[in-house]
Amino acid sequence: MHGIIIKDDRRYDYCEEYLKNKGFTFGGEESIDFAIFPFMSDVDEEKYDDDFFAGLKKDVIIFSGIKNAYLSAQCEKNMLEYHAVITMPCVATKNAIPTSEGVIAYLISNRKQTIANSRILVVGYGICGKDLCTRLKALGANVSALVRNREKEAAAYANNITPLFIDNIFEGEAFDVIINTVPSLVFSNEMLDKTNNALLIDIASKPYGFDMEYAKKLNKDSALLQGIPGKHAVQTAGEIFGNYIKTKSLQDKKRGS
Repeated sequence: MHGIIIKDDRRYDYCEEYLKNKGFTFGGEESIDFAIFPFMSDVDEEKYDDDFFAGLKKDVIIFSGIKNAYLSAQCEKNMLEYHAVITMPCVATKNAIPTSEGVIAYLISNRKQTIANSRILVVGYGICGKDLCTRLKALGANVSALVRNREKEAAAYANNITPLFIDNIFEGEAFDVIINTVPSLVFSNEMLDKTNNALLIDIASKPYGFDMEYAKKLNKDSALLQGIPGKHAVQTAGEIFGNYIKTKSLQDKKRGS
């Protein structure tokens, strides 16, 4: 399998190395089987213009880190397969591990208390939220999860995590740490005023779970932690990407042969 990789992220160095070790080659743009576009930067639309995408073989697979509107439109127009790798469930599940470890590293480095016996609220019980709750619980934290429906409530309860709904999160003892995993505004500034100086962490994408500038006024150590796998476990994260690209590329090649 031969392709191109346009790097804008350290994870791509390890992704490329992983793929080369599996027999993939990189280089010229002629007769490529796949193309890995920037992780999150804009695509050079002058270089990779309409003619570039129209000239690709129809079995070429296009990859990027996060979803890119330009790539999505070009692939739809030219009937090319497109994958925003970080959104794939199998990748997100594996990425949850280094994400949780990065959050835990931040907690250890920026608090004067142990994680054990701390009251921690994790906002959201999706892939990242569930993994984070499990690892914090294993370290002895008193963990609650803010859930949005009865299905998530049951899932949290089954894993011995205390499920809470938004209407009753301030009814009991105050939380020491609140970690948001939901890419949607959950806490208004008025709600943040009720957090009793808790350390507020957001690991979600825009529009985020709360106003971080306001959160820092309440607790100076509050932080927006984005792209944790690309900072704390860059090799592992890159290899996760490489494994997905290898599997998808070889599956499609086998299907087309």
